[in-house]
Amino acid sequence: MPLPLQEREQESHRIVPRRIIIVVAACTALSACQANLAHHPISLQDLPNVAASARIEAGRPVALSPQQQEAVVTGATRWLKDARSAQFGEMRAARNSRGVITVCGTIDGRNDFGRLVGQSPFIGVLQVTAAAPVFVLVDIGTTGADRAGVSSLCRESGITGIG
Repeated sequence: MPLPLQEREQESHRIVPRRIIIVVAACTALSACQANLAHHPISLQDLPNVAASARIEAGRPVALSPQQQEAVVTGATRWLKDARSAQFGEMRAARNSRGVITVCGTIDGRNDFGRLVGQSPFIGVLQVTAAAPVFVLVDIGTTGADRAGVSSLCRESGITGIG
């Protein structure tokens, strides 16, 4: 049996405010959400413009000190979803004529399903500062195309035998 008009108006006044409150609460909650930047690639906006035809300058092999190796591990694991599961393989480095140290190596870690994905090649730049070395990860080759790209960058940088 339908409700009389007066009861329907009273019912609708109770429902509308409840709906408004729910919508406002949901919008407020969503607007407070922020992306977890630890798992997003770095911004390339602040890098200098380089001609597309520019080549990477190959460097000469250099040994990494234990402190530099630790910087590589720290810098690379910051980008992993499960940093504690990281297992590093061999790391190699090369320094070019401008003093830039490129580091290539392999890393394994757990995926979203908790399985180790297998050794993937990585590349990055080691910045040597007065306080401590800092490693900036450029890429981890997790797919076939990415692996080929990382391996190519490593070879162009003067580092072979990785990945």
